[in-house]
Amino acid sequence: METKTPFLEKLARAKVRVILITVIVLSCIATIYVAAANAYTVDILVDGKLTRITTLRSDAEKILEQANIEVGKDDVVDLSEFRSDADSKISIYKACTITVYDGDKPTQYVGTKDVESTFAANNIKLGKDDVISCEKTDAVYDGMEIVITRAIPVSVTADGKTVNVSVAGGTVADALDKAVVTADDDDILSHPMDTALTSGMKIKVTRVTVKEKVQTEIIKYKTEVKKTATLSKGQSKIVTAGVNGEKQTTFHEKYVDGKLTESKQISSKITKAAVNAVKLVGTKTTAKAASPVKAVAATAAEGRLANGIKTISRLKAPDSLKLNGNVPVSYKRKITGTASAYSCGTHTATGKRVMPGYIAVNPRQIPYHTKMWIVSNDGKYVYGYASAEDTGGFVNWGGSRATLCDLFFSSESQCNAFGRRRVTIYIL
Repeated sequence: METKTPFLEKLARAKVRVILITVIVLSCIATIYVAAANAYTVDILVDGKLTRITTLRSDAEKILEQANIEVGKDDVVDLSEFRSDADSKISIYKACTITVYDGDKPTQYVGTKDVESTFAANNIKLGKDDVISCEKTDAVYDGMEIVITRAIPVSVTADGKTVNVSVAGGTVADALDKAVVTADDDDILSHPMDTALTSGMKIKVTRVTVKEKVQTEIIKYKTEVKKTATLSKGQSKIVTAGVNGEKQTTFHEKYVDGKLTESKQISSKITKAAVNAVKLVGTKTTAKAASPVKAVAATAAEGRLANGIKTISRLKAPDSLKLNGNVPVSYKRKITGTASAYSCGTHTATGKRVMPGYIAVNPRQIPYHTKMWIVSNDGKYVYGYASAEDTGGFVNWGGSRATLCDLFFSSESQCNAFGRRRVTIYIL
């Protein structure tokens, strides 16, 4: 039997201890490595103040204990962004005492996080038009004071319509803004703009409009009568055509809610002077007076056509003119308007001696020497074949647009009988 020496025994025991120590060290290193691999970071925000820790714990309450953070019974812990196995965040909102003024009575509440959350937690309700003294997103803090201004009903009446609005305090001007109603300086308000609003207040806007109105009046011309021995008794002649004048009067008018309540004349001026007509009346006595004209249409025998129609005009119509009744069979165009009669003057603007058939026109509308056929629209007159040879007096006065032409007649009595009539001119 072989016996081991003490030295060898000691060496064997030393090797065993080394191996055991190595195993223990490696085990610890592995444990530390695994732990380090599973650790994660948690940001803890307490009313916005940050505390950051690295932890292996998965329970939020244990993590807060690790960070030495105490949570009161009214504090709010927000875990919406916390994950137990990943970098994340825990938010804590410390409870505080706030005072809310709703009307005249202050009330204290426990507040957390922001105003909106605090109001929801304490069942403080706001109407859609109510106003608070801060923003709903503002963070609450200990000793914070919040004032609630409740909206009140107000009505605004303007332009025949009534708008009901809800306004949180303010003045009449605020109510008008809310109702989208404007008021000018001339308008009348039932309450001044700076009047404080009260519940149920009725505000009325009375519209006041101020205008200037210009009214034009006709100044009728007068007729001056002059006697002359160059004409026989019973004869007369207009040597100067009368022209009406114009006067403009300006009024200051006030309308209240669309109704005229005041009209005041502020100025008046003559813008166009009237021109008096001058009429010559004959005084010469003759042995035999001229035979009176019995019928206007029968005084123009010289203008009789082959079909027997008698005309006022003494111009001979061309053989090519054919009629269907009183209307030409062929013509270029026709014009309808008002014609007046005249019998004064000696020569036309084109140099011809005046006679029935030579008519006065506005040459810008109907050129000189234009040939035409004229009948009255009432069927009583066939003026007949005519030529534009003179300028109408109506061109220079305000009736030029209403008058189409002046028809020459042999006497004043014929003129008076014809007066002013609607006629149709057929341009040949």
